Amino acid sequence: MRLFFAFLLLSYSALAQNSSLSANTLSKNLTDNANAVVRLDKTEVTLVSKSKMLVTEKRIITVLKSAGERAINPYAYYDLVTKIKDIEAKIYDASGNEIKKIKKKDFKDISAVSGGTLYGDSRLKYFEYSAVAYPYTIAFSHTYETSNTAFLPVWSPIDEYMVSTERSSYTLNNPTGMELRKKEKNFEGYPIRNTSTGNNLHYELINIPAEKAEMLSPAFFEIEPSLMVGLNDFHLAGVDGAGADWKSFGAWQYNSLIAKRDELSEATKAKMDALVKGIDDPLEKAKKIYQYVQDNTRYISVQLGIGGWMPISAQEVDEVKYGDCKGLTNYTKALLKTQGIESYYSVVWSGDTKRSMESDFASMQGNHVILNIPREEGDVWLECTSQQIPFGFLSDFTDDRDVLVITPEGGLVKHTPAYLNEENKKITKAAYAINDNGTLTGNVLINSHGIQYDNRNSIAGLSEKRRDQYYKEYWSNINGVTIKDVKLLNNKEKVQFIEVINVEAPAYANKVGDELLFAINSFDAKNFVPNRYRNRKQPLEIARGYLDEDTFTVTLPASYEIDNLPEAITVENQFGSYKVSIERKAANELVYQRQLLIKKGRYAKEAYNDYRNFRRAVSKGDNLKLILTKK
Repeated sequence: MRLFFAFLLLSYSALAQNSSLSANTLSKNLTDNANAVVRLDKTEVTLVSKSKMLVTEKRIITVLKSAGERAINPYAYYDLVTKIKDIEAKIYDASGNEIKKIKKKDFKDISAVSGGTLYGDSRLKYFEYSAVAYPYTIAFSHTYETSNTAFLPVWSPIDEYMVSTERSSYTLNNPTGMELRKKEKNFEGYPIRNTSTGNNLHYELINIPAEKAEMLSPAFFEIEPSLMVGLNDFHLAGVDGAGADWKSFGAWQYNSLIAKRDELSEATKAKMDALVKGIDDPLEKAKKIYQYVQDNTRYISVQLGIGGWMPISAQEVDEVKYGDCKGLTNYTKALLKTQGIESYYSVVWSGDTKRSMESDFASMQGNHVILNIPREEGDVWLECTSQQIPFGFLSDFTDDRDVLVITPEGGLVKHTPAYLNEENKKITKAAYAINDNGTLTGNVLINSHGIQYDNRNSIAGLSEKRRDQYYKEYWSNINGVTIKDVKLLNNKEKVQFIEVINVEAPAYANKVGDELLFAINSFDAKNFVPNRYRNRKQPLEIARGYLDEDTFTVTLPASYEIDNLPEAITVENQFGSYKVSIERKAANELVYQRQLLIKKGRYAKEAYNDYRNFRRAVSKGDNLKLILTKK
């Protein structure tokens, strides 16, 4: 009897354990530098018809440490046209023993849209697991059916930095024989197996070790391998679509999603006529209308059915005074049209990490909409969702990237303006005095332009308490700094943000015997030095560049003097330039001038150490200290 019972226990253990999922079986090259290992990432797509697609995704991931949990991706999305057929997750311990099973009924179900969305039908199922110990393994699989064939799954076989891949595969079964287009991106250097035949695709990648994240590298999506697949004839939320290139694809979007949605009432047209009465310049008319949109509407997202891609009508926005990026852009377009100003609805990938539309592969791309006003003197671009952004200024949210401009004649790819180097200028002027006790008192004026304007104009919206905290963090090099008074001016016409701050800092200068020691660059010191890498793998990328110009007038205490001033500093190289000078204006007055220019560019990985040395020189120069002696 005991022998039989022991046999049952052994049999149960064998059934519950999956030795292939044991973390102990992982090779060292997959665990080195890794927070998690993707054991299997399998996507299988079956095209049933132009309006029906089945997708099964299976993902097995071993989490080595808490930082690897972000790679689990325990989500399954659905909506009115996407139905989850099956879904399941299992948890295994380090030895491959099953410790938990999550069935379909156990998944949490929530809206997939943010609190800023008025209404939307996108939802997601997800599971949660609180780890008892590391490592552990999660096997997650789900199957869904959808009529949206405008979005064929993209294959991205490598997750992110610090995550290795044991096996990733992508299969697309196309028994319909529908014409497919595909784009293989960044495949070079990876042992990707392509065993596709006829209308069916199959790709596989195995045993790719994790890579460490390296400071100042290109965005991961720019360097990771990926496969994009599209149909020339597809279906989207009840609407048939077609397009083999951007021209035809844009024509479909215009005719099916945008056309005839810009009609306005006669009363609104008359209101626009009155608004711009006496103005002849079309650009000045556009400014007036843009300000009207900012003053009279607010942003609320709408993500419901085809409304996820089709703007609500201009007339509806005019009545309710709100809309999402699609609705507000279309509304602004309609208002401009009343004055004969042509403008175009334009689709973009938004975000401060620049991402372009794939200019050589037409498909449903992008996550935001802006407005393009074509002009011989240079196109004007409008962000229609913000009530604060200046006319014609895009900010780092949509600058310097390829976008799809949708015209009645079809789509065309244009590039948005880039804010580069000297355009992103910050001028800091200060006049401060140091007394016999080392206390600093003074006034600082900061005038920001370009992306530096974009980075700083939000200060105006902070509470007094939060603003005080901001400046103390900004000048963290000044111990005990007190913000006495702040005046702010947001000049939207010139795209300038001006700050005037009155400050005081006790014991800013250190007393050492009969000497006072202080850093002369009080208000714009840069201590950033990039991390050191023994064997860097990625190129160096500086996304935009900037220019800082500083002039500080420093009044020294009457009872102290300085004998010798430091020599001027000049450093110039491919990354920019750094210049510092200190001159004696009067017996007890010095003028400190500094200029730091950082240039946009992508540089070879071999140049990284040179850039690091450049930033070390800047940090050293910015922390230059002067010694005053008692008279």
